[in-house]
Amino acid sequence: MSIDPGVYTIRNVMHRNFAAQSSEGTVVAYADRITSSVGLYDPYGDDEPDYWWSISRLDNDKYSIRNIETKDYAASPNFPAIEEDIITARNLHQWDVKETAIKGKYVIYTNRAKTDLFWGLTDGQLLTPISLRNKPNTQAANLQNVATILLGKNRMLQDENTKLQDEHTKLQDEHTKLQDEHTKLRDGAERLNEDVRQERARHLQAEAELKAHYEKLLAEEGFLEQYCDIYGKND
Repeated sequence: MSIDPGVYTIRNVMHRNFAAQSSEGTVVAYADRITSSVGLYDPYGDDEPDYWWSISRLDNDKYSIRNIETKDYAASPNFPAIEEDIITARNLHQWDVKETAIKGKYVIYTNRAKTDLFWGLTDGQLLTPISLRNKPNTQAANLQNVATILLGKNRMLQDENTKLQDEHTKLQDEHTKLQDEHTKLRDGAERLNEDVRQERARHLQAEAELKAHYEKLLAEEGFLEQYCDIYGKND
């Protein structure tokens, strides 16, 4: 059964240690949390260990195994031999990955040496280099050399958290847009109210001017009538 491309952790079945990239450019055994007198420790010296691997299927049905953090590929020496350490390199390197008789458990190996050489551990100590082993012949060795490839659940949780953060950011942006739209509507309503107030003031002013003009006309008309009465009698 082939492996789907994705982000994985690679864990040794017997010792239950993870494969991680060390600062020396090798692949070593690592535990999720190593407690010491000075706190938590990881082989690469960073806060987050480099045990996440991107496994990709190549066109020739082989696989590349690339560290997520460092972008280095897991590789073997140019002329691989038994007990040589797995190293890391910047250039693409290919591996065979095959499921064993136990479902969900796989072996990682190379046949560049004309014989299958498998990823394996000589012991269960932390930071022990993962090295090439010849094909196991016993059940104990078989378990020791089988790597369980598990989908990186923590990575999935991190991705989900990132999605939630992105969604939160989108909601914040949408909220900001709504607030801006509300502000625009409020400003528009205030401008409209101001226009109404100004129009009402102009109307009152025009009404007052019209009334004053009308009263002036009445006054002038009354004066004219009075004038005519006076001078009409004299005639």
